[in-house]
Amino acid sequence: QIDNADYSLERIVPEVVSEVGRYEELYGRRIPVIAAGGLYTGEDIYRIMRLGATGVQLGSKFVTTEECDASPTFKQTYIDSSKDDIEIIASPVGMPGRAIGGEFIRRVKEGLMRPKKCPFHCIKTCDYTKSPYCIIMALYNAAKGNLSKGYAFCGANAYMSKKITSVRETIESLKSEFAAACRRNGQTAVL
Repeated sequence: QIDNADYSLERIVPEVVSEVGRYEELYGRRIPVIAAGGLYTGEDIYRIMRLGATGVQLGSKFVTTEECDASPTFKQTYIDSSKDDIEIIASPVGMPGRAIGGEFIRRVKEGLMRPKKCPFHCIKTCDYTKSPYCIIMALYNAAKGNLSKGYAFCGANAYMSKKITSVRETIESLKSEFAAACRRNGQTAVL
């Protein structure tokens, strides 16, 4: 059993920043620390940058933008999801992943999605005779909107998506939230 608190950004970002700082002193090179995972709001960005991150990466926040090339069905899965719908699943390649539960994942758990052959041989660590499903087909189907034969990978906060927006609107919202967090903490936002 892994305690997620051990791997929280709040815990690891300061450790990484400290280690990178030692490297920078030794070698005289500037190395940015980009934090990712579970960030969704401008407040989140502010909090992590206060811990020393140079920048952040957000993923789920941009899935429900007009510019994202995922299918409308895939995007709607994010919008319709709740916190309880998001779960950690086992990937055929041996790594856990976070996804929005649905028909496909239920059928995988029931052992109904076993591949009969491997048409792609895409990953060495995947043995189709032992795999609960073919990950490349599941991802392809999901991207095309066929969620009865695939699933939506997501971040922990994907359920916070409520509507389709533009990237411009999303960035403006993040900037506004970041500036508000700065003001609450007596700082001026530099955007």
